[in-house]
Amino acid sequence: MATAPNAVSVGDGRFTPVNGAVGAWDRWRDELAHVGGVSPLIRFEDSVRTRIELSTTHPSGLAQFITGKTTLLSNLIRDDLAFRTASAAASTLTAKAVELAATRGIDAMHLAIGLAEWRFEKQDFRGPVLLRPLAIRRYGRDFELRLKGALQLNPGLVAAMREQYDIELDPAQFVALALSAGAFKPQPVIDRLRELTSHLQRFSVQPRLLISSFDEVGAALLADAKDLSHPVIDAVAGNPTAVARITGAADRVDVIPQDQRPPMLDGALLDADPEQEQAVAEIAAGHHLAVHALPGTGATQTIVNALGALVAQHRRVLVVSPRHATLKAVADRLAEIGLPGLTASGRTVRRDLIQAISRNEKAQPAETGEVDEALTRLRSVLLDYRTALGRRDPVLRVSVLDALGELSRLALLPSPPATTARLSTRAMEALATDRGAVQEDLLRAASLGEFRVGPMDSPWYGAVFADGQGAAQAHQLAKRLHGTEVPRLLERADALIAGSRFRAFGTVAELGVYLKLLLDIRETLDRFQPAVFDRSLGELIIATGPRRDSREMSTVNRRRLKRLAKEYLRPGVHVVDLHESLQRIQQQRVLWQRFVTSGVAPDVPPGITDVWTEYQAVSADLAALDEPLGLTGTPDSLLQEPVDGLGDRLAALAADSDVLENLQDRQAVMARLKAQDLAPLLEDLAGRHVPPERVGAELELAWWKSVLERLLAEDPALLGANTTVLDRLEQDFRLVDEAHAGANAKRLAWQLADAWRLALADRGPEADALKQLLQQKVDDPQVLHREAPHLVKLLAPVWLAPPYEVHALGEVTFDTVVVVDAGALSFAEGLGALRRAKQVVVFGDPVTQTPMPFDIAIRETEPEQETQKRLDERQADSVFSRIADLVRTVELTTSYRAGGEDLAELVNRRFYDGRIESVPWAGTFLGHGSLVLDYVDNGHGLPDAETGAVEATDPEVQRVVERVLDHAATRPRESLMVISGSAKHAIRVQQAVMKALVRRGDVTEFFTRDQAEPFIVVTLAEAVGHSRDRVILSIGFGRTPHGRTLSQLGPLAKPGGERLLAAAVTRARRSLAIVSCFRPDDLDGDRMPAGVLALRRLLADAEGRIADDAIDDDRDAMLVDLARRLRALGMQVALGYHEKLGLVASHGARAITVETDAALQGRSLRQGLRLRPELLKRLGWHYLRVHSFDLFSDPDAIAQRIAIALGAREPSPLTTTMPIVEVRT
Repeated sequence: MATAPNAVSVGDGRFTPVNGAVGAWDRWRDELAHVGGVSPLIRFEDSVRTRIELSTTHPSGLAQFITGKTTLLSNLIRDDLAFRTASAAASTLTAKAVELAATRGIDAMHLAIGLAEWRFEKQDFRGPVLLRPLAIRRYGRDFELRLKGALQLNPGLVAAMREQYDIELDPAQFVALALSAGAFKPQPVIDRLRELTSHLQRFSVQPRLLISSFDEVGAALLADAKDLSHPVIDAVAGNPTAVARITGAADRVDVIPQDQRPPMLDGALLDADPEQEQAVAEIAAGHHLAVHALPGTGATQTIVNALGALVAQHRRVLVVSPRHATLKAVADRLAEIGLPGLTASGRTVRRDLIQAISRNEKAQPAETGEVDEALTRLRSVLLDYRTALGRRDPVLRVSVLDALGELSRLALLPSPPATTARLSTRAMEALATDRGAVQEDLLRAASLGEFRVGPMDSPWYGAVFADGQGAAQAHQLAKRLHGTEVPRLLERADALIAGSRFRAFGTVAELGVYLKLLLDIRETLDRFQPAVFDRSLGELIIATGPRRDSREMSTVNRRRLKRLAKEYLRPGVHVVDLHESLQRIQQQRVLWQRFVTSGVAPDVPPGITDVWTEYQAVSADLAALDEPLGLTGTPDSLLQEPVDGLGDRLAALAADSDVLENLQDRQAVMARLKAQDLAPLLEDLAGRHVPPERVGAELELAWWKSVLERLLAEDPALLGANTTVLDRLEQDFRLVDEAHAGANAKRLAWQLADAWRLALADRGPEADALKQLLQQKVDDPQVLHREAPHLVKLLAPVWLAPPYEVHALGEVTFDTVVVVDAGALSFAEGLGALRRAKQVVVFGDPVTQTPMPFDIAIRETEPEQETQKRLDERQADSVFSRIADLVRTVELTTSYRAGGEDLAELVNRRFYDGRIESVPWAGTFLGHGSLVLDYVDNGHGLPDAETGAVEATDPEVQRVVERVLDHAATRPRESLMVISGSAKHAIRVQQAVMKALVRRGDVTEFFTRDQAEPFIVVTLAEAVGHSRDRVILSIGFGRTPHGRTLSQLGPLAKPGGERLLAAAVTRARRSLAIVSCFRPDDLDGDRMPAGVLALRRLLADAEGRIADDAIDDDRDAMLVDLARRLRALGMQVALGYHEKLGLVASHGARAITVETDAALQGRSLRQGLRLRPELLKRLGWHYLRVHSFDLFSDPDAIAQRIAIALGAREPSPLTTTMPIVEVRT
């Protein structure tokens, strides 16, 4: 290593370089020597509490036991008094076995065969001779015992004999003596040891059979820590060169977002959120890293993904954790996804290697080309759609989602706007940034009465005048026309026309045509003979016209026709331009034939001049009215009005009208509005008589609807709002994305199998050696590494080990060492793993994890009480804290526990400053949350004479037993643990449960069957290494007979009580029930210890969460509208539920959550369309993905779908129902 002294030269032989970390090394080695406490291998405390004595057992039971069969303790010890004594010891031993296995990964239970006692240098020693591993577990009120593993000579005795007396004991020889002739005979072993020690005074060997906790770890850890020269270790020790090297690491890795990541680079074995992906990317890049994994945030899946990335890079990894469940979870998750045997551990290495070989032989290539291509294609379309939904138009500055939301908000108004007017592009763009001024003008116009009258209410609507005087004059003109002029004209005109054989005229304008024609005919007849109208004048017109227009006509014929034309003139009349006159006559002739019956010669009635004069006056007046009305030259002009309706129109114009009031002020406002291209809206407002207080909303509706239509028309990525197509695309994406993600493990398995086949071909001798070792059942990792290093690395790229067994792997260097639960491990305990690492990664949670000393042996005396200062020092000295002080830290904050938000929030605000992100559980909304408070009101008792505490009151014990039995009866498939703040209470609960089983045979199987997570009752300190589906946290302390609450609450009242409580409430995955004789107010007091005050706050927070009434969040108008419809259908609804879910609804025992496009913005497609729905379904919710377009256009249909899904409505025969999700309470 770069920091090793021998790697440094000062150029002067008189000086020897010394690593600055040497002092720290010595302190750590001294600490390692004491890990695990006093070794029971040579300092065993022999008492009825610390062991089960089997020296006088029943012969038949002993014979069964020795052969390795599972044997009940009652079959070994049949005397009632002896059994009670042994049962009490067995209970203690079982608790110790569970504690060591769960929190340290140590299997310490052994059968001791023979007990040696001696004295050396004034110290007494006692230890077993032979040892054989043993499993012990509670079986109802009895205990099951089973021998496992091989017989061995006590290694502590071997070392002591060598060090103290220079006597070398041969373990193999002693084991052979015990197993001679194929039978187990311990007496030759005892005789041989007596023979070897016969010269020693006060050395005796007793032929006894004992069961107790026999193991030691300190000596092996100390021996393994001989060379601690390592950059990370030196940096922690304060070596400045090492510190600079470690802290000067590479920059943060930029992770390609999921939606932009090519499928070939998306190789995670398990689904991951962005925080987890960041951690995996840092690890894959080779960076030292600390991962702060908050409770329930997916540390295991992050580790699995990191292992996948590292193995794919052909790197060897060591995963270390003091907790057995953690290592098992990693191996199990890998096996579940098709990678059994990817990990190996020292205890099962042979089985693991065989599994790996089998996996390699069965591996098949992952054909994902079509899947990846489809994934890329679908992702592109859906991303374009989602982007288009949320993209703000650069000119209009709003998005489609904005438009849908605002339109929904407008629809929720007490008097919703209803305009169908649409705005022009110019109007939309002009109003995009500020509609305030236009709204003020609309309000002003409405206040002036502009919209009180519409186009259908007054003919004066929309009239424009220069001033009020012009309006008044026009009104008077209309009165005059209506009253006298028009009726008189029509009367005289009817009389005139009736005598001229014209058909009746239809309009005043047509009357004008008639009159003008008659006047023209009269002028013609004054110059020409009437016969001119009898024949066609076509040839005459040609003959009298210019020669160039009729070159085909001969000169003779032209002259003849000219003479004929002149014959039509009256005598003495001279016409200057005969050609033009004939053309006019031809036109008159055509018009005459159009307006009168054929065959009638033109005739001009008398009095036409007077009628014509009157017509001119009336038509001028009508034109004067048309101008302000904007009708000039239009089909709606008064001149074009049929005479049958003209009177009515004039009557309407002549009538008094509000339109003409304050006209000048209104016209000024309306001119500005019309200049904004708002004429369609203005007309609509007037037509519907919209009052002033609603015109602003009408403008908003017109603008937002116009905007929405424009955005939909201009952006093809919106797919024309065709949600049927979108549903199909999203469904296809979910299937394809899941297929892609599921193939990653298969792809890695094929990569490993391919490398294995190549290695077999290249390394034949190693293959033969490995085959022989496996056939010989060799399970020593060091031997396997030595004989087949390359093949073993390929077969087992990942090793799992508790920190106390790392030394058994030998001097193997790992590319990456991952220390999990690093907050519970002292830095000294982690040295064996860290010194083998090129890259160090630690996972931990310093809030719930604290390194604590432990004893392998069962001690008669209680350990010394920890001070707060010492606890803080231990906390700072954990592997996690030490490494996190030097390297980059990534935090995992998204909780995935099935208990949902109730459990996460219980500790979130108090211990994590609100950093845990969690989702509510459906059961909470249905009224049976994952957090239960069970107060025992009559929990009184007398203070203990020694401790002064009121412990294990009968009512609380009984309440816990009732809950335990109810769980066993109703949820036997879910694991259960009882955590107690009092050791005495824990014992009483255990005893009471076992006693109750005598009368409850129906639930016995729950407590007796062999399962991965059996029912246990543990104390706060023992709980840290366990987790269960459901947890009952029973405080275990009560009040005095007078109702007083004492501050003596066991571990809660001692230093570290607050952390123990935090750890306890995070042990439940699904549900936590707190049983307490206290309420928060009972624990009030300035003199209460920190742990007790933490309990008070915990109970108060729990009460608050249970009693919390959600307040609707009405920011999403579409969901508000949907909520109203659902409530009308009889469903319970909440909006913005716990600020996590947009809308939730329930009916009966079912609950649903609805998410729109807006809720999915900001999430990747994978997160939004697949992972989040899956999470919500695991939390008990029905899940309905609703497109915003559907919710906006047909909210009733969505409401009906929800009602059918929840059972509030029966589906029609053609309705497709959603799958049922029952919420377990």
